[in-house]
Amino acid sequence: MTVRSDDAHCQEYCTFHYPPQDLPACSWYTQSNGLICMSNMLLGDSDYNSSIYLWNPLVQKFKIIPDSPLFTSEFKPTKWSTLAFGFLSELDDYVVVHIVKPSSTSAPFLREERDDTYEQYPHSVVIGVYSHNTSSWKKIHQDKVFVDFLNNHRSVFVNGTAFWVGCYYSSSLRQSVMYFDTKTNILGQVTVPDWIALHQRQEEIPVILPFGQSIAYAVEVDQEDADEGDDEYGSPHLDIWVLKDDMVDEFSWEKKMSVGLSENVRAQVLGIRYTGEPILAKSNNLISYDLDTHEPYDFVESTPYTYHEDSISPYTISPFLETLLLLDID
Repeated sequence: MTVRSDDAHCQEYCTFHYPPQDLPACSWYTQSNGLICMSNMLLGDSDYNSSIYLWNPLVQKFKIIPDSPLFTSEFKPTKWSTLAFGFLSELDDYVVVHIVKPSSTSAPFLREERDDTYEQYPHSVVIGVYSHNTSSWKKIHQDKVFVDFLNNHRSVFVNGTAFWVGCYYSSSLRQSVMYFDTKTNILGQVTVPDWIALHQRQEEIPVILPFGQSIAYAVEVDQEDADEGDDEYGSPHLDIWVLKDDMVDEFSWEKKMSVGLSENVRAQVLGIRYTGEPILAKSNNLISYDLDTHEPYDFVESTPYTYHEDSISPYTISPFLETLLLLDID
């Protein structure tokens, strides 16, 4: 596992051994401010376990945080569950967010703590928030969460808020971005500006990525997916939108980029550069697009990895900061 610089040569900065000794390989992980949070909690029943790890690859130390209060048989089966991890700069604290939406057969927390039945709260969730500073969890309940499906393999945490891509049923299947604000303890959702991908091809999940102090939403639009008579789109075409916080509890989307993709360019956005420019793959090159001209240029002219249509990217592109946290752990 290597960390590389965000420059034209993508030079190696340092190398880490993954996974470290005594720490199992995990199916879910995310990085924030120099720490990596890892877990197998979101696996199926056969490998389901409660362990959540915080790992500092710089000092090669890790800790197992206390079990989530949501990790009990009472919350199984579930409609969905998810994790997020991030750094709160104003509090100098790391937090883990664990959210569970129970199914109709497993919602005892509603009965025990509210003395009501699940049928009265069919859209309720329970939220656990872990603070590294206090080494403890708090539990929150919230109603009227209408997300029916969640992409729990990918989360984004920026400016104290965790984001996931989900979908809900209205007159048809629609995408939304679910968010949890750790400052207000409010769970909400934002309708995405373009839900063509799930409307036409339900197996495809769009990508959200950090974009400064907000998030970017990227979706591929083919000509056959565009509205009849709409000449804006080629085939394929990539739209990138940025979420804007206009005022308290109100969000809107701004289209940041709309570009046609040339031959051999994969529509998957691998990451966002520090300049805000998206990184995509073209054969065994990494390319980026200028935000002003929308023209592509070679970001890394050659990588040891050649992309195929169904291949999975070996890169996780996000800012990495060094920290000595966990250094005193035995």
